[in-house]
Amino acid sequence: MQNVAATQVKSCIANVFNKNNVKFTSMEVFVTARRITLFIDNINALELKDSNNEVKGPNINAPKSAIEGFLRKYQKNEEDLLVRKVNNEDFYFIKRESCSFNIQEFLKNQLGEILKNFSWPKSMRWGEGKERWVRPIKNILCILNDEIIPVSFAGITASNTTYGHRFLSSGTALTVKAPKDYFELLEKNSVILQMDKRKQFILDQINKFTKEQNLQLEKNDYLLNELTGLIEWPIVLFGEVNQEKSFGLPKEVILSIINTQQKYLALSNGKRISHFVTVVNVNNGEVVKGHERILEARLADAQFLISQDKKENLDYYVKKLGSILFHASLGSVGEKVKRIIALSRYIATFIPHASLIKVERAAYLAKADLATSIVREFPELQGAMGGYYASYFHEDKEIVEAITEHYKPIRSEQECPKSPTAIAVAIADKVDSLVGLVAAGEKISGSYDQFGLRRMAIGIIRIILENNLHVPIRLLIDKSVSLYSKLTFTKDTTPASNPLRLLIDKSVSLYSRLAFTKDTTSASNPHKQTRRCIASLVYMFCTERFKVILRNKGVSQGIVDSISWTDMNDLLTAEKRAVILDCYLSTPKGEQILSTYKRVSNMVNKVRKNDDTAYGIFYNTWLLIEKEEVALSSYATFFYKSIKQAMKSGDLNAALDKLTCLTPFINKFMDSVKINCDSDKLRRNRLSLLKNVVFIFHLVADFNLIQVK
Repeated sequence: MQNVAATQVKSCIANVFNKNNVKFTSMEVFVTARRITLFIDNINALELKDSNNEVKGPNINAPKSAIEGFLRKYQKNEEDLLVRKVNNEDFYFIKRESCSFNIQEFLKNQLGEILKNFSWPKSMRWGEGKERWVRPIKNILCILNDEIIPVSFAGITASNTTYGHRFLSSGTALTVKAPKDYFELLEKNSVILQMDKRKQFILDQINKFTKEQNLQLEKNDYLLNELTGLIEWPIVLFGEVNQEKSFGLPKEVILSIINTQQKYLALSNGKRISHFVTVVNVNNGEVVKGHERILEARLADAQFLISQDKKENLDYYVKKLGSILFHASLGSVGEKVKRIIALSRYIATFIPHASLIKVERAAYLAKADLATSIVREFPELQGAMGGYYASYFHEDKEIVEAITEHYKPIRSEQECPKSPTAIAVAIADKVDSLVGLVAAGEKISGSYDQFGLRRMAIGIIRIILENNLHVPIRLLIDKSVSLYSKLTFTKDTTPASNPLRLLIDKSVSLYSRLAFTKDTTSASNPHKQTRRCIASLVYMFCTERFKVILRNKGVSQGIVDSISWTDMNDLLTAEKRAVILDCYLSTPKGEQILSTYKRVSNMVNKVRKNDDTAYGIFYNTWLLIEKEEVALSSYATFFYKSIKQAMKSGDLNAALDKLTCLTPFINKFMDSVKINCDSDKLRRNRLSLLKNVVFIFHLVADFNLIQVK
């Protein structure tokens, strides 16, 4: 909320200043748990004049009532009217007095409006006022140089006073004479305004302790930022983790309790967690002891829950998954496990060295920990505890790894699963969830993605690409769709009313083409048609995420768009082609291919537009009378076969080289042969030859979507 507030303040002020032509050299926003501070340097508006000192009025031939209304508005008389020509017509104008820009009044009004319209994710009212803010407002300070700007909001008028730390300062009002004194005055009263300075203040204390105790900080940047935002003058306390209470607990459990539940940072000696770190407002010996007692109780709870869970094996917990709901429209987790098993076995056939026995066992046990007591208490440990229990019950090492890692990757920086079994289960779990949630009508809009559909799609793509797998994603999606029951697909999934259209960001036309093409074989089978609709929708959503990944890797937009959707079925091949094509077209050879293609394509498109006729790729060889067109026809036939073979074998570089060899014959034909000749037969034949050449280019990529540099 602090980051959002700082961004909103900057955006609002910048927009208001730009709109009113107010200049400044720099703007900074500082946020703590108790104050938002805006600093703007060198505001330049005091000398600004109103540049437009004449106001345009009605035409001189306008009705008298319109002219009188114009004069009344600006409180002028008829003798004040001036006549000016605008586009050879005469209009009345009046002069208005030029006045200085009152920056004090401007700031008072604009800052007051910003406070009234400020948007918080959560807000409250207090007292008898109607104004809302994230917390009750105690004080407003607003000064320009040494002058108070009397901004009013929530019954408080701004002054030149502020307050220090609520516990560590005297509590008396502090007078700020000039903005430059503000930082120093607050710091003397135990408030560090700058977030980066507060963070470093915390880290310095931690680093000193870890150096003395020969420990290291378990990295958690999110929590460190949260602690930095909570305290204005951070006092760092160090407590000990009770080794008896934590003995035998997995490291993930200890970190979950320390980081997630207690909001502590953890310190370790590399093997075990020995200390925790917390940041507080005040310090005394009892504070640390209190934190240690709370942590001991939480660790004891975890010990008890794990000991209870170990009384039953994982097969027992798998049977209990039938009573846990996965989604209201998609049934139980137990039903999901059955689908994951079938899908994992199917995926395993595309993964080298994958054992079907191990894959099936890992998929069967992957969700077992959801029924355990420890995961019900600590949901963030799902997967990690499943792997821990699988290891405890002596499951195969690769199966343990697959259970632990099948949720990965959750974040963009997190590594993907690497073992064949983990890969199969991870992809199966994500594909099943993605297909099911899309079929159930869940959607994303802007930044809203409640079920993490983007994350699932990106995870599937990353696992495939980073493990160099040739997995046919369209077949994979079709298989997943087939595993769902008919009931899942009968609720509001018709093309006319399907809310899933919002899933697609930029592909409405493609959506219509892929998902809702009329099919005579399925017209009488609405269930089959709905399945095809869902499969096409999920496939398109995944390919949109794939395109984003390619763009993030530096592949140009045109290159990404030029890859055909059929190529997208094999994502690894599509990625390699995009990278090769992007590199090749940046060379002189590539530029020659593009320019030649554009020349031919523009000619064909121009003639087709003029004639309103679509030309085919077939032409008569006996109508080729010029040596240049005979040569082009001969080489086009030769290169068509060789390019097609190169693309079939996946050698894109070879196909592009052959296109390069073909371009001189195309250019020679274009330079020497008159295409728009008098003979209609020859003209049509030559245009069909050029259409054939365009078709050969399209064997490699849709060059029409690539811009010439």
